[in-house]
Amino acid sequence: MENASGGAGFLTIAVVVIALVLPGLVLLEMWRSRRVALADDAPDTVLDPVLSGAGMSRKILLVMVVLIEAMLLFLAYGANEPFRQASARERQKEFAIEAGAHTYVQYCVSCHGVSGKGYLENIGLVGKPVNTSALQATDPDERKVNAKMIYQTVQNGRNNGAMPAWGVENAGPLNYQMINELVLMITEGRWDAVESVAKSQGVQSPTEAPITDPVAAGKLIVTQGACASCHAVAGTAAKGAVGPALDGIAGRKIGGVADFTAANMKKWVANPSSLKPGSSMPGYALKESYLDAIAAYLATLK
Repeated sequence: MENASGGAGFLTIAVVVIALVLPGLVLLEMWRSRRVALADDAPDTVLDPVLSGAGMSRKILLVMVVLIEAMLLFLAYGANEPFRQASARERQKEFAIEAGAHTYVQYCVSCHGVSGKGYLENIGLVGKPVNTSALQATDPDERKVNAKMIYQTVQNGRNNGAMPAWGVENAGPLNYQMINELVLMITEGRWDAVESVAKSQGVQSPTEAPITDPVAAGKLIVTQGACASCHAVAGTAAKGAVGPALDGIAGRKIGGVADFTAANMKKWVANPSSLKPGSSMPGYALKESYLDAIAAYLATLK
């Protein structure tokens, strides 16, 4: 796009230069020709530059130049129009993202945090992580699915969770445009815009309280966090089917290779390949206190 835009810009400059220079050259030639004609005529001859043959020729030439000028300027405008439109769309998108960031800081930070990591950033936050690679999919179909899911969640809330309904249809403060701007910011992963707005307004994530109940904290992370997207735990919101169910995990080997201990479980969550090279499970760079909490909760699943 940048190369094409640069080419169109060069073409536009060239056309404008020609459009400016051409009339000057024509007028100069007309002036020179008229001076030659006047010099060659007898002193007592009265010339009508408009009605004479030379005058008519110059008039026709001038009209042609004006038409060529109009055509050149039209071509210059047309060459740049797609890029002007693309630039306008990009500016409009940036405005929408910034508006979405303002909405997020005003209504969402208290539960999801400035970084959008929710309780993975701060166990004291009740909101789920919304700053995830899954919600920032590049595939167009996945983006549509994500956008629809986020929109409906924001608009209508969740009956089984702490997420309230924010849409005006449900007596909330957000209209469809505000929700769409928020959805765009999240799916584009523009957390830099959120951080900028939060900084300008002096807004910070709530201070994290110390974990006093590791088992409860671990259950929250496992059954409502990233673990739940792949694993299931009976009687909880974790319904993942990609990996094995976690029920009874404390009574079996971790990854089929390591004894269940708190230390091994923490290693497994942080870097599965350290215990089982080539494991398909991704590692999670979590705080030490979160790893302790996960190990404590999983130890209860016997």
